[in-house]
Amino acid sequence: MSRRSGRGAAVAQTHVAGGRAVSAISKIVIVLQENHTFDNYFGTYPASDGTLGKGLRLPISRGGPPAAGPTRSPTLTPVALNNNWNAAHADYDAGKMDGFVYTEGNESTLAYFERSDLPRYWAAADNYVLCDRFFTSAMTQSAPNHLFLVAGTCGGIIDNHLPAALPFPPIFAQLDAHGIAWKVYGFANYYESFAYVQQTPGAKARFSPATQFTLDVASGALADVSWIIGAAGGSEHPPANVQTGQNGVADGVINPLGKSPYWPSLALFVTWDDYGGFYDHVPPPQVDAFGYGFRVPCLVISPYARRGFIDHTVNDHTSILKFVETQYSLSPLSTRDALANNLSEAFDFAAPPRPFVPV
Repeated sequence: MSRRSGRGAAVAQTHVAGGRAVSAISKIVIVLQENHTFDNYFGTYPASDGTLGKGLRLPISRGGPPAAGPTRSPTLTPVALNNNWNAAHADYDAGKMDGFVYTEGNESTLAYFERSDLPRYWAAADNYVLCDRFFTSAMTQSAPNHLFLVAGTCGGIIDNHLPAALPFPPIFAQLDAHGIAWKVYGFANYYESFAYVQQTPGAKARFSPATQFTLDVASGALADVSWIIGAAGGSEHPPANVQTGQNGVADGVINPLGKSPYWPSLALFVTWDDYGGFYDHVPPPQVDAFGYGFRVPCLVISPYARRGFIDHTVNDHTSILKFVETQYSLSPLSTRDALANNLSEAFDFAAPPRPFVPV
């Protein structure tokens, strides 16, 4: 399939075509899987900025010659690698992106998957939007990136150890204040740590197992904004089978939504929380003390998503938050989301909604 791509740096606005963008989208669904970089999942995807043909080589030992290069993963159950703050910054090596092998102590960091390994994710990229400049918000492991996704900040937290109550507000508070229904499915520990959730009557009722999502879609009970933190088929956190997780996203989220009455007004984002210790060759821009972190894939699926479009615009987890804020005219929660791009370049609201293509 021929590929189109787009570049841009300015913050785009979704309020276009006489307000059609605002009225066109009525349901936003955000899927957050775990621990894979762009190069790990889409490094050989045609026309994307992946590893293909670049002759990349990394030193096996600190200060050694460049000797190890990306290789096709021999397994669908990759090894778990170190992805904490210290490891990530050592991998990054002040922007040289050459510390992965000796820091991780495993050449599996250079492994990548092909279309035949992840055919349904690649099919989504063929028919919708694949972002190849989507960075994690924090150069570290899961929890801080989860917090950026819903609060625009990590509150200074750099690991997965959270206090009993997070004092800063999540977007849930503004959604409630504006009468916008929201719900979180799957792994909810990080989001239930917000003081707002703990102190707000009824808030905990907005958290359900991942398996509940398809039931809510089928019964017409989908909230205005939904987060799925690890699909019912699995989060893809190594050593989980990547195809099992992919199938969970496809069969439990993408296809049920696409075949539902929600499709004509849907915006669906599928992304990953952190890099999982896997190699990525693009140095993340450093916007503050916490990030950006390494690239992860992001798929944008919608009847208004540009078909076969590779989005080269710089985005991060707060860009999805910014999309929600822009859609509902909400206030930014931090400097990060105030300055973030809102992913509107991935959509064409001037075109009529197109039929769903299953994955």
